[in-house]
Amino acid sequence: LAAFVITLSSAYIVKETEQVVITQFGKPVGQPIVKPGIKFKIPLIQQVHTFDRRFLEWDGAPNQIPTKDKRFIWVDTYARWRIQDPLLFFQRVRDERGAQSRLDDILDGETRNAIAKQNLVELVRNTNREQLFSEDFSSGDQSNNLANIKVGREKITRFIIAAAAPRIQELGIELLDLRLKRINYVDEVQKKIFERMI
Repeated sequence: LAAFVITLSSAYIVKETEQVVITQFGKPVGQPIVKPGIKFKIPLIQQVHTFDRRFLEWDGAPNQIPTKDKRFIWVDTYARWRIQDPLLFFQRVRDERGAQSRLDDILDGETRNAIAKQNLVELVRNTNREQLFSEDFSSGDQSNNLANIKVGREKITRFIIAAAAPRIQELGIELLDLRLKRINYVDEVQKKIFERMI
């Protein structure tokens, strides 16, 4: 019976969506286990730490950020990431909660830096497309009065990824993508805009 209990406590299963780091007295031993199947460890002495191999989500909190042309806006971002090096990940952040906290610091900071260097129009548009006019609502003046952009929203997100990826890689994490989910004026400015529209 004792032998059965010891054997049972020494066996563990690694699923296809998981990767495992084994620790002995709190310190990692051996290489991370990434192949699925039944594995064995020393019971009572060694501990199994399981990490997800799939793409994971980071959802940033909306931040109030000033643009280069002094427009205060709310920016809401999200990103996708995955654990690239489980051993380094365990040593630097321990678990997903620690990773989310570090991602908050890095991605929010780089987003703030990138947006502060650009005018608002660069964040709203991607291309200098030709303005389309409707005959029903035409006022007679059909000149293209859209401001030309030099960078655009898509490139700004690439700048954020390029700046954040090396810092995130030091945590054993690969940054897959980042997007600006929502941009809006702060409440005071929004109220003034609505008043002008009315």
